[in-house]
Amino acid sequence: MKTYISIFFNLLVLAIYSPSFSQEKVSVTKEQEITLSLPANYTKSLGLYIFPARNQDSIQQKEDCKACYVWAYQQTGYDPANPTKVTLEGSGTEPQGAAIKGAARGALAGTAIGAVTGNAGDGAAVGAVTGAISGRRARRNAKKRQEMRNSQTISKAEEEMKTNFKNAFSACIKGKGYSIN
Repeated sequence: MKTYISIFFNLLVLAIYSPSFSQEKVSVTKEQEITLSLPANYTKSLGLYIFPARNQDSIQQKEDCKACYVWAYQQTGYDPANPTKVTLEGSGTEPQGAAIKGAARGALAGTAIGAVTGNAGDGAAVGAVTGAISGRRARRNAKKRQEMRNSQTISKAEEEMKTNFKNAFSACIKGKGYSIN
């Protein structure tokens, strides 16, 4: 019993005199957040090799690189460590009613062919089915072409954002006395 009282007393003393472990919400700016989340090899991931031209030490080089990274983010709005996914709005337009239009064209052609053979109704029916199938196929192909164009547009936009960031970062780091290869 005495050991339980001793343990209880020790826990009570620890609870009263120990520092509070409650988590406080600390607000950070986007720039501080970026600096905290920088990967170790971010300059190499940009394809940049940075050399001190004014005998800066490694600590100064790290500080300058972080400062330039934040500045380049401020200038471009792009963070290569957390790239923004580009989306296209309103680009999902695809031909509507392709099957109906194809069926109508097919029925018209089938009627003409059926009239020559003596059975316009059967020719129209066969033409309508054939036209609907080709209309759906045309719609599917048009949709694939549009998706490919959208994908290329998105890739170009993402590459352009990365290039703009890289150019801004390079300009900043050169201004701080470094050479880049």
